[in-house]
Amino acid sequence: MSIQPVPTSPSGGAFPVREAPIGPQDAGRFLNMHTKTVLRKARLGTLPAHPVGGNRKRWRFYLSELDDWLRSQVTTGTRLRRALEGTTVAHRGQP
Repeated sequence: MSIQPVPTSPSGGAFPVREAPIGPQDAGRFLNMHTKTVLRKARLGTLPAHPVGGNRKRWRFYLSELDDWLRSQVTTGTRLRRALEGTTVAHRGQP
């Protein structure tokens, strides 16, 4: 008799837990952005978002996707900031 392993989620349950989508107001609070900025970035495709309905006026966001996006922006921003600071110091002729 063989025992087959049952797929489990990290929380220990037999079924994966689905993440609930959030609206643009909550996404704005999470990202520290104005709601209109969040919606504009969603329409432009620079922010991970999911349109609801055919008219693309309603959007839903997932915190895990926003967190990944935010972490990638911080990493990119830090590299850019360090490169600019190095250029500015070198440009001034200071060590």
